[in-house]
Order: sequence, then C-alpha cells, then structure tokens
Amino acid sequence: MKLKERTSQAKTFEELEPQELKSLSSRWDKVTLQAQCSPLEDFSISALAKNAASRPWSSYTSTKGDTLARYIYLSFEELHSVEKLDLKAATHLLEICEATLVFEEACSNLGSFDGLDSQATKQRLRFLGEFGLHQDYPIKLSNLDPEILEMCQAEGANTLIDLMGFIDRLAERSRVGGEFKNLQNIFAHGDEQGLYRYFPYRMGHRGLHLPEALSICLERLSDKDLAAVFEYHGSRQKKSWFSIKQTELPAAIESQIIPLFFQCLHYFGQRQTKLLEHLYDSDYLFRELMFLKDPRREELINWLLNLTLSIFQPTGFENVDQELKQIKVDEDTEHYRDLEQLTREAFA
Repeated sequence: MKLKERTSQAKTFEELEPQELKSLSSRWDKVTLQAQCSPLEDFSISALAKNAASRPWSSYTSTKGDTLARYIYLSFEELHSVEKLDLKAATHLLEICEATLVFEEACSNLGSFDGLDSQATKQRLRFLGEFGLHQDYPIKLSNLDPEILEMCQAEGANTLIDLMGFIDRLAERSRVGGEFKNLQNIFAHGDEQGLYRYFPYRMGHRGLHLPEALSICLERLSDKDLAAVFEYHGSRQKKSWFSIKQTELPAAIESQIIPLFFQCLHYFGQRQTKLLEHLYDSDYLFRELMFLKDPRREELINWLLNLTLSIFQPTGFENVDQELKQIKVDEDTEHYRDLEQLTREAFA
C-alpha cells in the first residue's frame, strides 16, 4: 500500500479519530526510533524530501537548515502542539521519514543502522519504542544508585540503551541481582512503575519528561542538603523582601542543583526547540509541574527552575535578584554556553 493511501483523511488534528491518531503516532514512533542518533538526524528535511521524490518540505516552513533532529525527539502530537505543524505537514513529514527509511534499508551498505541485525538490539529498540523513550538519555540523570552509575561509567554505559546492553552482557556472564536485576525485569517486562522509579517517566504518558527529571535531581542530594533546601524555600515564602536579602542560600543549590538543572535543560532543550521559551511562561510551567502530584515539591522545583532560568533571562519571578547575586556559575562549560545560545534564539 502506498504511503499516501495510508494517510488519515481528516483535515485537522482536531478532526482525527482516536484510532487514527493512535495509528499515526505508532507509525511516527517507529520511524523516529530508528532515526534518532543516526546520521539521518543531521540531514535537512528538504534534501530528504527531494531524495524521496516527495513534495517539497519548504512549503511548510521558512526555517533554513531544518534538519530531522528538530522533530524526531517529539511525539506525533507534539509536532502539532510544540512545532505548530498542521495535520497535512505532520503527515507529510511522516511520509518523508518512512520513504527515507525504506530507501535506507534498500541501501544497507550505507551502514546507518549498525547492530539492528542483532536480536537483542531489536528487542531493546522495541521496548524503547513501546514507551517512547529516548535511547540516548544520559543515565547520569536517572535515579540509579551512585555505585551503579560509577560501574556503568567504567563500562562505558552512558545512555539508556547502553545500560540495557550492559545489563544483557552482565546476565550472560553471571547471575545479576539487586538493582541490576530490578532494571533487567523492567526492560524485559515493560514495568511502568519501575520506569517511573528510575527514570523521568510519566505514568500513563509516553516518553521522558523534564519535570520528572528535575524531581530526580533532588533525589541526588543528601537527606541533610535536601532538608536544608526545603527549609530555606519554606522560610523564604514567609519572609519579607528585606529578610530574603539577608539570608544565605543553601550551598547545595549552587554546587549541585543548578549544575544538574543545567544538564536537564540542555538535554531536553536541544530536543524540544520551543521548550525553553515555554518554560518562561508561568502558566505552562505550573501545568507541567502538576504531573508530579506533590504540591510541596512542585513549588520548590518551580522556584529552583525560575532561579536557574533567570541566570540567562529574567523570568519575572518574585524576589530572585538578590539570590542570583549569591550564585556563581562556570560560564565556560558546554551546558552553559549552549543554554545561553538556546535562550537567545528563543527570545530573538
């Protein structure tokens, strides 16, 4: 069946039947999972459309150098809600991707998808595709024990799919136990509760999400440091402007929380082009943080994220100017430079 014949007959996203949206989303997840972290993601969509003998992509966007990487880390629904593509453009992009992968498979000598012949690799990719997970998600931003992270780092397992492969190799050599056994069961049986425990997964939703990643960052603090941060935030809500000026920030905010928030913003910001712009919208941020279902933690992360974002662009959040003066960041790091650039582009 030709690709065009499989495209929905609805004219807008709003007119899509649930089953139609599910079908399009499934097709989108399948092709984007293969394209993520492959050489294809750096190709311009216009070039891919031309190669696939498809309608020109330039008719949908005026963005120069519009590469596949801009879109393939979003869900099909987010093409509409985040990138503002209408249904015609979104399905056209899907067709371009499908046609490109058909061509890629026919020209296997290009070697873009090394390892897909391995049954184990295929099984891992199926798991990631089922839950809409990014295979390149850095496990240093997960909720794994520090000892496990150290062992993974020593073995060169830095991403989610690296971790899955590492556990498979461990299981081949010996019987795994403890946290490795828990992870093996999660990956083997598709355990949503387990994903939620270790990764920024949102129950009942596909993919990995920034609010959950920021919440995990707090778990990396010692009990003493986390209690100090909560105590400071609780007291600042009751103090006057003058009192805030006289209060010293807990050291963990500068030394641990902000660097971890930088890493999360860097990862998700590069994959969701409108994310940083949306985060400066208090209503959007409030709605996203509600998914944590913990009002006390939501309020803390809201303040910490506003404090972090204010380093690059004023957020309008009340009474952070004096607190910002207490924070020193290393402006020579990759995360800082990239976030500064992404923020400039968002408000250009």
